[in-house]
Amino acid sequence: MEIAFILSYPRIVPTDGVVSQANTWKKGLEKLSHAVTLINMWEENNWKQFDIILFFGFNEYMQDIIKWLYPINPHIVVAPILDPNYSLIALKCYSRWGCNKLRLNNSYHALRSCKEKVKLFLVRSRYEKLYLSQGFGISASKCRIIPLSYNVNPESFGNEREPFCLHISLLCDARKNVKRLIDASVKYNFKLVLGGILRNEQEKKLLDSWIRDKPNVTYMGYISYDTMLDLYKRAKVFALPSIYEGVGIVALDAAVMGCDIVITRLGGPKEYYNNMAVEVDPYSIDEIGLAVSQLMQGQTFQPDLRKYILENYSLKNISEQLEMAFSIVL
Repeated sequence: MEIAFILSYPRIVPTDGVVSQANTWKKGLEKLSHAVTLINMWEENNWKQFDIILFFGFNEYMQDIIKWLYPINPHIVVAPILDPNYSLIALKCYSRWGCNKLRLNNSYHALRSCKEKVKLFLVRSRYEKLYLSQGFGISASKCRIIPLSYNVNPESFGNEREPFCLHISLLCDARKNVKRLIDASVKYNFKLVLGGILRNEQEKKLLDSWIRDKPNVTYMGYISYDTMLDLYKRAKVFALPSIYEGVGIVALDAAVMGCDIVITRLGGPKEYYNNMAVEVDPYSIDEIGLAVSQLMQGQTFQPDLRKYILENYSLKNISEQLEMAFSIVL
């Protein structure tokens, strides 16, 4: 197959999760001998040559492109990357608020407006499928769950674990909930290691205010791939108590490298662990702290968790699921 990938919005930060997802899918499909083109809109593209045109994300820009492309090539698939932190009722309202004739629009209304021109929607969890189907009035049969794969080499696995909790993310992004994780580490007296990008001086000052005079918290700055692997091999626990999250690949990577996982109870990430992670209310410092502490003190889901992820979320497995999904469109 010849497959086109289109990113519906600009890449701003180097650790963009959607770009990472697209690049991983490209790598996996190419290993199955499919050709994947990352579309550059400055270039001339022969749209008829593609068996599949796959959009990542959704917005008004995507709606316009689909309107123009559909008469040329109707084999359109969308991976919406829907990470809702609001109710289904609110989503239904957002998706209905607009009028194409009056050019009144928003990204949710744009997706609803072009849903009939989309052959298939690719979602990452049952949670995302529920919101997409019920929030936009899209038939569940058009929503196919394609989980994300882990992104590390699982052969480099560490058995010896050190008593610290690891967290890697855009640390000052409010949805990552790092302030509560820090507060939990102080209240429950566990060592916390933080890594990730700070996007500006304001975020540097904010993080400094959070960790100042907290000797149990270490900030390692932006973490290279090799350093990340080393931390995954050593950490007893990886915590991702996000307010909302699509999947949280960093936690999946940590799990396949042998860490025990504390994961948010909200949204779709918990579906990836088959009840072998401790789920927490991200708004509760006590739940976060108690969950990390009980894993630090000896409770573990390893090595069963690692085995489960290896069997279900390898790149080969996920790429074959993608291949099968595309064959439905054709």
